[in-house]
Amino acid sequence: MKTELRKLAGLVLPVLRKPSVCEACGSEFSCGASLKGCWCSEIKLTDETRAELKASYRGCLCRECLERLAVDNTH
Repeated sequence: MKTELRKLAGLVLPVLRKPSVCEACGSEFSCGASLKGCWCSEIKLTDETRAELKASYRGCLCRECLERLAVDNTH
């Protein structure tokens, strides 16, 4: 229960969130998720790319990696 409360508090107060580590490049980043949504929803990825990401990674990727994947898929 304590863990769930901390997660909820992290949504409301981003400063309480622990930094995340990008599974693709290993860099540390802060998740942009809030009650309004997440910055990662702003990045346009194809359905195929999203399926590949789900199959390859369990956690979040940093903004830079997601943006690179979005650009790579437009060519």
